[in-house]
Amino acid sequence: MTTIQKPDEFNLAIQGGMLEALGINMYTTLGKCLVEFVANAYDSNAPKVEITIPFDEIEAQRLALKEADKKAKAEAKKADAEAKKASTDAPSSTPTASEASSAAASGTSIAPPDVSLYKKTLPGELSIEIRDYGHGMSPADVAQKFLPINRHRRADAAGQETNLKSEGGKRAVMGRKGLGKLAGFGIAGQVIVKTKRAGDNFATIFTLDSVKLADAPNLGEIKIPATYEDDPDQDASGTTITLKGLKPDAVRSSADKIIATLAEAFYGIEPEDFLISLNGTPVAPQVVEFDFVFPETAATSGKLVSDFVNIPDVGTLPIQYAVRFRKPGQHLPAGKRGARIYCNKRLAAGPSLFKLGTGMHNFHAQDYLECVVVADTLDQLGVDFVNTNRTQLREDNDVVEAILSHVSDLMKTALAAHAKHREAKVDAEIKANEEGSRMNKIIEHLPKRSRAPAGKLLRTIALRHGIESLEFKELAPLVVNSVNAGEVLIRLIELQTDPKTVHQVASELLELADIERSDALKLYRGRKSGIISLRKLIEKGEDLWKQKGIEAELHQLFKNEPWLIKPEYSKYLTSDEDLNKLASKLAKLLKVDTYSALEDDAGKKGLDRPDLVFVMSDTASPHVVTIVEFKSPTIPLTADHLAQLKGYMRRVEAFIESELKQKVTVHGYLIGAMPDPNTKATGELDLLYSIDREWTAQTAWEVLGLEHLLQRAQTIHSDAIDAFERELKETEADAAVASPPTPAAAPMEPIVIDIK
Repeated sequence: MTTIQKPDEFNLAIQGGMLEALGINMYTTLGKCLVEFVANAYDSNAPKVEITIPFDEIEAQRLALKEADKKAKAEAKKADAEAKKASTDAPSSTPTASEASSAAASGTSIAPPDVSLYKKTLPGELSIEIRDYGHGMSPADVAQKFLPINRHRRADAAGQETNLKSEGGKRAVMGRKGLGKLAGFGIAGQVIVKTKRAGDNFATIFTLDSVKLADAPNLGEIKIPATYEDDPDQDASGTTITLKGLKPDAVRSSADKIIATLAEAFYGIEPEDFLISLNGTPVAPQVVEFDFVFPETAATSGKLVSDFVNIPDVGTLPIQYAVRFRKPGQHLPAGKRGARIYCNKRLAAGPSLFKLGTGMHNFHAQDYLECVVVADTLDQLGVDFVNTNRTQLREDNDVVEAILSHVSDLMKTALAAHAKHREAKVDAEIKANEEGSRMNKIIEHLPKRSRAPAGKLLRTIALRHGIESLEFKELAPLVVNSVNAGEVLIRLIELQTDPKTVHQVASELLELADIERSDALKLYRGRKSGIISLRKLIEKGEDLWKQKGIEAELHQLFKNEPWLIKPEYSKYLTSDEDLNKLASKLAKLLKVDTYSALEDDAGKKGLDRPDLVFVMSDTASPHVVTIVEFKSPTIPLTADHLAQLKGYMRRVEAFIESELKQKVTVHGYLIGAMPDPNTKATGELDLLYSIDREWTAQTAWEVLGLEHLLQRAQTIHSDAIDAFERELKETEADAAVASPPTPAAAPMEPIVIDIK
């Protein structure tokens, strides 16, 4: 019988795979990897760090490796196919997408993607070098400070974080966790370190090889060979990191992108104190001319201003900050907007909008906002509040919660101040603009109670779209001439304006229309009868669609309520109105609507059903004609129906250009029952093919499924009515802007965090 051992203690082994988790997976890009080595150089009191990257050679080797891999795979497939053919006399080929789909459906095994390329490294002596001129390391430093993984560099003998400065107390150190040395494994297989202390006549050289380390059963037992190189210059010092065995997928960044990453990662470092260069080019932040800086003291001084974050039951945290807005047209990418929080001159969190909401006044300005916050004290309290990846702070604690809330409030206050700045600026632009000046003069002659809201609305449109925009030129006269809430809302929808802008303008239109908040509902409430009809049709369901004669009811509904097709179709005149205008003439030309022959000689209605087609024209835009071809919901739409619509469109365009000698835009809508996606009917399949291959948002024609169209129209207008009705129940929109947070006149007790 085997005796089971019961040891009194166990050994904890850290296997080499841990390095992959800490290095490869944490530092996945070249830029992030370099940031770690630059931070190490800074902590070594280096006056400068030089990065050398052979971009052209790397790209050439990457392409060559990909091409060789592609060729090898093709040859392997060819050889495999020939072998199978020789043995089975059956053809073999790479499955197409449809064949692969069919095979998957039938359970046939499909080979997984071949990602072996990403396990390879670039050949030759290709390398990246990071060289600093800091104090370097002695052999003892390498053994006791560099090689220990996760060494807590700030801890003293008692385990307290008192070592907050670099050698000689020159700099507040950036590093803390002792993991940055592993960053090289994110982009390379070998990290070669050469280091020398001043006063030594030799340099220490050793190599960390990811393959050898990964295979180690216990990292604590692995031996790292060292060599030594004579160096007679005893005054020389510094460390050079050489990265070899570069991974092709991790070294794709351009020089500009790396410079931008490094510039964002560090703040407040003067090049005279610490110079970072890439291939001889100094790394410096992009020079930006800002449109507005908050607070005003930051704008006049060009520096950050001091402030305090009050943390209940903890104390106050000193910070410095400035909020800046780029000029219109120079918006930031989504990932670069918001605040960046720096600790000891290194990025600790962000960029992020943190707790800043988007449903606020001047919300578009967030696209141009960048805020810098310096919170050095946060990283000197003995508790690690900064996540290892340095994109966010460790939340779920009162300290970080207070900081993020305070920074978010600063940005909110800055947005309000920026809104006032932009309003004053755009008021001046309106006065200087010929059209804007003319609008102002008209506003001066409006009834007294309408002047202020009309001017406010004019400013809103100018702020959102710009004085020279098409939207301003079209909407400004509409606002001041008609003072008509419905007309303005319709045009905003037609111009596909941002929904939040529509909401803001609508709020101001409520004030404009006799200062009566319910007036803005008139436009949409007037459509309730159409929506009620829609709901009845939808609720009755499929049984109703099969009834004879229902198409006439639907046809009349679309003619009476053309906005069901598109929200802006409220000013259109349909072709059966006796107006002696273009729409009626066109209907007569096409023999549609009331001008159609309802029955043939045998007294039967044809499949073309021209009686269900009508023409619309907009009195405000006579150069645009819309043809609506409606088909009975009992018959699926086909390609012939679309061809019929296109024929109508062609004939209308030719007629107008021939008779009226002017260009015209013709839009067409085919409305009916969409074919089943699994249909076998040729005409229905041809229609689905045309929609899939030909239709885009710019196409002059559109095919609309009837049930989908009705549901969409109901949703659009019901939501609008609900939104405005909620507005009636609310108090005045928050016109009052948040007052700037008042900094503490003097700091309260400093933060003290006790670590046991």
